[in-house]
Amino acid sequence: MNARLEGVLLGAVRTADPAMSTMAAVLLRRGGKRLRPTLLRRCAELGDADDDIALRAAAVVELLHVASLHHDDVMDEASIRRGGSSANALWGDETAALVGTHIMARATALLAGLPPDVVASVADTTFVVCTGQLRETEHAYDLDLDLDTYIDILRMKTASLFELPCRIGAMLAGLEPSQVDAVARYGSNLGIAFQLIDDLLDFEGETTALGKPTGTDLDRGIYSYPVLFALREPTGATLRERLGASETVGAAAELVRASGAPTATGELAREYSDRADRKLDLFPDTAARSALRALTDLVIARDR
Repeated sequence: MNARLEGVLLGAVRTADPAMSTMAAVLLRRGGKRLRPTLLRRCAELGDADDDIALRAAAVVELLHVASLHHDDVMDEASIRRGGSSANALWGDETAALVGTHIMARATALLAGLPPDVVASVADTTFVVCTGQLRETEHAYDLDLDLDTYIDILRMKTASLFELPCRIGAMLAGLEPSQVDAVARYGSNLGIAFQLIDDLLDFEGETTALGKPTGTDLDRGIYSYPVLFALREPTGATLRERLGASETVGAAAELVRASGAPTATGELAREYSDRADRKLDLFPDTAARSALRALTDLVIARDR
Protein backbone atom coordinates (compact mmCIF):
# COMPACT_ATOMS: atom_id res chain seq x y z
CA MET A 1 0.00 0.00 0.00
CA ASN A 2 2.90 2.38 0.70
CA ALA A 3 4.00 2.96 -2.90
CA ARG A 4 0.38 3.19 -4.02
CA LEU A 5 -0.39 5.64 -1.24
CA GLU A 6 2.50 7.93 -2.24
CA GLY A 7 1.25 7.92 -5.80
CA VAL A 8 -2.29 8.84 -4.77
CA LEU A 9 -1.05 11.62 -2.45
CA LEU A 10 1.16 13.26 -5.05
CA GLY A 11 -1.44 12.83 -7.77
CA ALA A 12 -4.11 14.39 -5.58
CA VAL A 13 -2.23 17.67 -5.03
CA ARG A 14 -1.11 18.00 -8.65
CA THR A 15 -2.79 20.89 -10.42
CA ALA A 16 -2.51 22.89 -13.63
CA ASP A 17 -0.50 25.53 -11.77
CA PRO A 18 3.11 24.22 -11.66
CA ALA A 19 4.08 26.41 -8.71
CA MET A 20 1.16 25.21 -6.59
CA SER A 21 1.87 21.59 -7.52
CA THR A 22 5.50 21.96 -6.46
CA MET A 23 4.73 23.69 -3.18
CA ALA A 24 1.93 21.29 -2.25
CA ALA A 25 4.22 18.31 -2.79
CA VAL A 26 7.12 19.53 -0.63
CA LEU A 27 6.01 18.07 2.71
CA LEU A 28 4.54 15.00 1.04
CA ARG A 29 7.86 14.19 -0.64
CA ARG A 30 9.65 14.46 2.72
CA GLY A 31 7.65 11.46 3.83
CA GLY A 32 6.91 11.51 7.53
CA LYS A 33 5.67 8.63 9.65
CA ARG A 34 2.47 8.02 7.62
CA LEU A 35 1.11 6.83 10.94
CA ARG A 36 -2.50 7.80 10.25
CA PRO A 37 -2.75 5.88 6.95
CA THR A 38 -1.13 2.91 8.68
CA LEU A 39 -3.74 3.05 11.43
CA LEU A 40 -6.53 3.10 8.87
CA ARG A 41 -5.06 0.17 6.99
CA ARG A 42 -4.57 -1.95 10.12
CA CYS A 43 -8.07 -1.20 11.40
CA ALA A 44 -9.49 -2.07 7.99
CA GLU A 45 -7.72 -5.42 8.25
CA LEU A 46 -9.78 -6.24 11.35
CA GLY A 47 -12.58 -7.01 8.91
CA ASP A 48 -13.12 -7.12 5.18
CA ALA A 49 -12.52 -3.72 3.58
CA ASP A 50 -12.16 -2.97 -0.12
CA ASP A 51 -8.46 -2.18 -0.73
CA ASP A 52 -9.08 0.62 -3.22
CA ILE A 53 -11.58 2.39 -1.00
CA ALA A 54 -9.31 2.00 2.03
CA LEU A 55 -6.42 3.45 0.02
CA ARG A 56 -8.49 6.46 -1.00
CA ALA A 57 -9.63 7.02 2.58
CA ALA A 58 -6.04 6.73 3.85
CA ALA A 59 -4.95 9.40 1.37
CA VAL A 60 -7.75 11.71 2.54
CA VAL A 61 -6.66 11.41 6.18
CA GLU A 62 -2.99 12.01 5.37
CA LEU A 63 -3.79 15.03 3.21
CA LEU A 64 -5.88 16.53 6.01
CA HIS A 65 -2.97 15.98 8.37
CA VAL A 66 -0.45 17.60 6.01
CA ALA A 67 -2.80 20.54 5.40
CA SER A 68 -3.04 21.03 9.16
CA LEU A 69 0.78 21.10 9.38
CA HIS A 70 0.88 24.00 6.91
CA HIS A 71 -1.65 25.95 8.94
CA ASP A 72 0.01 25.05 12.25
CA ASP A 73 3.38 26.27 11.01
CA VAL A 74 1.90 29.61 9.97
CA MET A 75 0.23 30.06 13.36
CA ASP A 76 3.35 28.90 15.23
CA GLU A 77 5.78 30.89 13.06
CA ALA A 78 7.69 27.64 12.67
CA SER A 79 10.77 27.53 10.48
CA ILE A 80 11.45 23.77 10.28
CA ARG A 81 9.17 20.87 9.41
CA ARG A 82 10.12 17.25 8.71
CA GLY A 83 13.80 18.03 8.71
CA GLY A 84 13.65 20.93 6.23
CA SER A 85 12.45 24.49 5.96
CA SER A 86 8.73 24.90 6.60
CA ALA A 87 6.48 26.18 3.83
CA ASN A 88 6.08 29.55 5.54
CA ALA A 89 9.86 29.88 5.87
CA LEU A 90 10.25 29.10 2.17
CA TRP A 91 7.41 31.16 0.69
CA GLY A 92 5.87 33.29 3.44
CA ASP A 93 2.80 32.90 5.64
CA GLU A 94 0.18 33.85 3.06
CA THR A 95 1.42 31.38 0.44
CA ALA A 96 1.90 28.61 3.02
CA ALA A 97 -1.68 29.06 4.22
CA LEU A 98 -2.95 28.96 0.63
CA VAL A 99 -1.02 25.77 -0.03
CA GLY A 100 -2.53 24.22 3.09
CA THR A 101 -5.99 25.22 1.91
CA HIS A 102 -5.26 23.74 -1.53
CA ILE A 103 -4.23 20.43 0.05
CA MET A 104 -7.39 20.40 2.16
CA ALA A 105 -9.48 21.07 -0.94
CA ARG A 106 -7.81 18.18 -2.75
CA ALA A 107 -8.56 15.95 0.23
CA THR A 108 -12.19 16.99 -0.06
CA ALA A 109 -12.19 16.07 -3.75
CA LEU A 110 -10.94 12.57 -2.90
CA LEU A 111 -13.47 12.33 -0.10
CA ALA A 112 -16.40 12.89 -2.45
CA GLY A 113 -16.23 9.32 -3.76
CA LEU A 114 -16.29 7.63 -0.35
CA PRO A 115 -19.28 6.23 1.60
CA PRO A 116 -21.52 8.82 3.33
CA ASP A 117 -20.64 7.68 6.86
CA VAL A 118 -16.95 8.20 6.08
CA VAL A 119 -17.66 11.67 4.69
CA ALA A 120 -19.64 12.55 7.81
CA SER A 121 -16.82 11.37 10.09
CA VAL A 122 -14.25 13.47 8.24
CA ALA A 123 -16.50 16.55 8.41
CA ASP A 124 -17.06 16.11 12.14
CA THR A 125 -13.34 15.60 12.81
CA THR A 126 -12.35 18.68 10.80
CA PHE A 127 -14.61 20.78 13.00
CA VAL A 128 -13.18 19.22 16.16
CA VAL A 129 -9.57 19.85 15.06
CA CYS A 130 -10.32 23.51 14.30
CA THR A 131 -12.02 23.91 17.67
CA GLY A 132 -9.01 22.39 19.43
CA GLN A 133 -6.65 24.73 17.59
CA LEU A 134 -8.78 27.71 18.62
CA ARG A 135 -8.86 26.64 22.26
CA GLU A 136 -5.09 26.21 22.27
CA THR A 137 -4.70 29.74 20.92
CA GLU A 138 -7.12 31.09 23.51
CA HIS A 139 -4.98 29.60 26.29
CA ALA A 140 -1.63 30.92 25.06
CA TYR A 141 0.49 32.13 28.01
CA ASP A 142 -2.15 30.79 30.40
CA LEU A 143 -0.23 29.79 33.52
CA ASP A 144 -3.44 28.66 35.20
CA LEU A 145 -4.54 26.21 32.51
CA ASP A 146 -5.50 23.04 34.37
CA LEU A 147 -4.22 19.64 33.31
CA ASP A 148 -7.64 18.20 32.47
CA THR A 149 -8.43 21.10 30.15
CA TYR A 150 -5.06 20.62 28.47
CA ILE A 151 -5.84 16.95 27.84
CA ASP A 152 -9.23 17.95 26.39
CA ILE A 153 -7.50 20.37 24.00
CA LEU A 154 -5.01 17.83 22.74
CA ARG A 155 -7.81 15.27 22.45
CA MET A 156 -9.44 17.62 19.94
CA LYS A 157 -6.39 19.07 18.21
CA THR A 158 -4.25 15.95 17.90
CA ALA A 159 -6.00 12.79 19.05
CA SER A 160 -9.03 13.33 16.82
CA LEU A 161 -6.79 12.82 13.78
CA PHE A 162 -5.78 9.45 15.25
CA GLU A 163 -9.33 8.49 16.09
CA LEU A 164 -10.54 9.34 12.58
CA PRO A 165 -8.49 6.80 10.57
CA CYS A 166 -9.26 4.10 13.11
CA ARG A 167 -12.97 4.81 12.94
CA ILE A 168 -12.95 4.95 9.13
CA GLY A 169 -10.94 1.75 8.85
CA ALA A 170 -13.33 -0.06 11.17
CA MET A 171 -16.38 1.20 9.28
CA LEU A 172 -14.92 0.16 5.93
CA ALA A 173 -14.15 -3.24 7.44
CA GLY A 174 -17.84 -3.72 8.19
CA LEU A 175 -17.38 -4.05 11.95
CA GLU A 176 -20.25 -3.86 14.42
CA PRO A 177 -20.98 -0.44 15.99
CA SER A 178 -19.52 -1.53 19.35
CA GLN A 179 -16.34 -2.63 17.60
CA VAL A 180 -16.12 0.61 15.62
CA ASP A 181 -16.45 2.53 18.89
CA ALA A 182 -13.73 0.44 20.55
CA VAL A 183 -11.34 1.00 17.65
CA ALA A 184 -12.09 4.73 17.65
CA ARG A 185 -11.31 4.92 21.38
CA TYR A 186 -8.10 3.02 20.73
CA GLY A 187 -7.12 5.73 18.26
CA SER A 188 -8.06 8.58 20.57
CA ASN A 189 -6.05 7.19 23.47
CA LEU A 190 -3.12 6.49 21.17
CA GLY A 191 -3.27 10.08 19.90
CA ILE A 192 -3.13 11.45 23.44
CA ALA A 193 -0.13 9.22 24.19
CA PHE A 194 1.52 10.42 20.98
CA GLN A 195 1.10 14.10 21.88
CA LEU A 196 2.32 13.56 25.45
CA ILE A 197 5.49 11.97 24.08
CA ASP A 198 5.78 14.96 21.73
CA ASP A 199 5.51 17.21 24.79
CA LEU A 200 8.20 15.21 26.52
CA LEU A 201 10.53 15.27 23.53
CA ASP A 202 10.20 19.05 23.35
CA PHE A 203 12.37 19.02 26.48
CA GLU A 204 14.39 15.86 26.01
CA GLY A 205 14.60 15.28 22.25
CA GLU A 206 17.03 16.45 19.60
CA THR A 207 16.03 18.72 16.73
CA THR A 208 17.70 16.44 14.19
CA ALA A 209 15.72 13.42 15.40
CA LEU A 210 12.41 15.24 15.68
CA GLY A 211 12.61 17.10 12.37
CA LYS A 212 11.60 20.35 14.10
CA PRO A 213 13.15 22.63 16.73
CA THR A 214 12.77 21.79 20.41
CA GLY A 215 11.51 24.34 22.92
CA THR A 216 9.40 26.32 20.45
CA ASP A 217 6.08 25.77 22.25
CA LEU A 218 7.47 27.11 25.51
CA ASP A 219 8.87 30.16 23.76
CA ARG A 220 5.52 31.14 22.24
CA GLY A 221 3.42 30.55 25.34
CA ILE A 222 1.92 27.18 24.45
CA TYR A 223 2.35 25.43 27.77
CA SER A 224 2.37 21.65 27.36
CA TYR A 225 1.79 18.97 29.96
CA PRO A 226 5.34 19.03 31.43
CA VAL A 227 5.14 22.80 31.93
CA LEU A 228 1.68 22.71 33.49
CA PHE A 229 2.75 19.84 35.73
CA ALA A 230 5.92 21.68 36.80
CA LEU A 231 3.91 24.80 37.66
CA ARG A 232 2.17 22.74 40.34
CA GLU A 233 5.41 21.52 41.88
CA PRO A 234 7.33 23.28 44.73
CA THR A 235 9.42 25.24 42.21
CA GLY A 236 6.27 26.42 40.41
CA ALA A 237 6.50 29.99 41.70
CA THR A 238 10.03 30.36 40.34
CA LEU A 239 8.95 28.86 37.04
CA ARG A 240 6.14 31.42 36.78
CA GLU A 241 8.72 34.19 37.11
CA ARG A 242 10.95 32.66 34.45
CA LEU A 243 8.05 32.25 32.03
CA GLY A 244 7.21 35.92 32.47
CA ALA A 245 10.63 36.92 31.13
CA SER A 246 11.19 35.84 27.53
CA GLU A 247 14.96 36.08 27.82
CA THR A 248 14.92 33.31 30.44
CA VAL A 249 13.01 30.65 28.48
CA GLY A 250 16.08 28.42 28.67
CA ALA A 251 16.11 28.74 32.46
CA ALA A 252 12.39 27.93 32.54
CA ALA A 253 13.02 24.79 30.51
CA GLU A 254 15.68 23.69 33.00
CA LEU A 255 13.22 24.12 35.86
CA VAL A 256 10.72 21.96 34.00
CA ARG A 257 13.33 19.25 33.45
CA ALA A 258 14.39 19.34 37.11
CA SER A 259 10.83 19.18 38.46
CA GLY A 260 10.12 15.57 37.58
CA ALA A 261 7.61 16.68 34.95
CA PRO A 262 9.24 14.72 32.08
CA THR A 263 8.99 11.50 34.07
CA ALA A 264 5.35 12.20 34.97
CA THR A 265 4.57 12.98 31.33
CA GLY A 266 6.12 9.73 30.16
CA GLU A 267 4.15 7.79 32.76
CA LEU A 268 0.89 9.40 31.68
CA ALA A 269 1.68 8.64 28.04
CA ARG A 270 2.18 4.99 28.95
CA GLU A 271 -1.14 5.02 30.81
CA TYR A 272 -2.94 6.25 27.71
CA SER A 273 -1.15 3.74 25.49
CA ASP A 274 -2.24 0.99 27.89
CA ARG A 275 -5.82 2.26 27.62
CA ALA A 276 -5.50 2.05 23.86
CA ASP A 277 -4.25 -1.53 24.06
CA ARG A 278 -7.14 -2.59 26.29
CA LYS A 279 -9.66 -1.40 23.69
CA LEU A 280 -8.27 -4.10 21.38
CA ASP A 281 -9.19 -6.90 23.80
CA LEU A 282 -12.57 -7.00 22.06
CA PHE A 283 -10.95 -8.50 18.95
CA PRO A 284 -9.50 -11.96 18.28
CA ASP A 285 -5.73 -12.41 18.27
CA THR A 286 -4.99 -11.72 14.61
CA ALA A 287 -2.10 -10.17 12.71
CA ALA A 288 -4.07 -6.91 12.44
CA ARG A 289 -4.58 -6.68 16.21
CA SER A 290 -0.91 -7.49 16.83
CA ALA A 291 0.11 -4.76 14.38
CA LEU A 292 -2.08 -2.21 16.18
CA ARG A 293 -0.56 -3.18 19.53
CA ALA A 294 2.91 -2.83 18.03
CA LEU A 295 2.01 0.72 17.01
CA THR A 296 1.30 1.67 20.62
CA ASP A 297 4.80 0.50 21.56
CA LEU A 298 6.25 2.43 18.64
CA VAL A 299 4.53 5.65 19.73
CA ILE A 300 5.88 5.36 23.27
CA ALA A 301 9.42 4.45 22.21
CA ARG A 302 9.89 6.92 19.34
CA ASP A 303 13.04 9.06 19.29
CA ARG A 304 13.94 8.20 22.88
